[in-house]
Amino acid sequence: LNMFSVLSDYPKGAIGHIVHTEKGILAVEKNKVLMPPLWNKTFCWGFEDFTCCFGNYGSEKNVTTFECMADWGKCLCAVCPSATTIITSGTSSVVCVWELSLVKDKVKCLNLRQALYGHTQAVTCLAASVTYSIFVSGSDDRTCIIWDLNQLTYINQLPAHRASLCSGDIISCAGSYLYLWTVNGQLLASVNTTCSPECHIVCCCFAEVMDWDTRSIIITGSTDGVVRVGGWKRGKGILITVDWRQNFCGKHLVLCRELNPSLALTGKPSKTSPVVTALAVSRNSAKLLVGDSWGRVCCWSVDG
Repeated sequence: LNMFSVLSDYPKGAIGHIVHTEKGILAVEKNKVLMPPLWNKTFCWGFEDFTCCFGNYGSEKNVTTFECMADWGKCLCAVCPSATTIITSGTSSVVCVWELSLVKDKVKCLNLRQALYGHTQAVTCLAASVTYSIFVSGSDDRTCIIWDLNQLTYINQLPAHRASLCSGDIISCAGSYLYLWTVNGQLLASVNTTCSPECHIVCCCFAEVMDWDTRSIIITGSTDGVVRVGGWKRGKGILITVDWRQNFCGKHLVLCRELNPSLALTGKPSKTSPVVTALAVSRNSAKLLVGDSWGRVCCWSVDG
């Protein structure tokens, strides 16, 4: 693995979303997401007046502002599975699915398509899979709910976790614990990713080696500034990740690799490593992009 810094003109603040495109690497700060399929527009939230905004990538100016989200409390998370669908949630515990109207590529209207009820406390994270037509919400009530992306209906609820949810894909992470689930909500394995009680996972992602391959890479970023990389071989029951050997329902969990961006950049250990706040993988899985709380985006590349 080789590591180098990317994006000379960093976003201002902690990185919230990274996308690797054919033309280059795009990144925006926390409380913003890039919108598919062109990734040239951004959706922004987290304002004091509970409004949301749309803007153009690379510009700090918000082009269009909407007040319709104010009735649903403070927005804490959002995901854009398509160019016209935005899913938001936050302190109200209600998951809102919005339909975006575009006229000549300009945002004209944002209408509530469906309000989904199921959580009892604030929703802190959202993840969507267009391939499987599902999206997942994670909440301070320590549960994840799987929703049908097309029908906008409840599918399943994952059992209570050890702490509030921070991410889910369907990897779900609560505190320092990582859980691996099937799309149907069956728990395959879980593990504590660190010995330190102060460290917890902030972000996670999957990366498939090849479309035909049964192996998947699992990557987590934590408050200690370390990126942990492991692998899951479907059908074999092997999850490779984190710090020590455990056995959970017959699944073996073993450390694969730990990456420290700050150490790689400076060549020496730091007492105050920035939190890893965002992760992304290139389409060919040859590059791992890591965003941190200092607004940096770094790239790990695999030789060969």
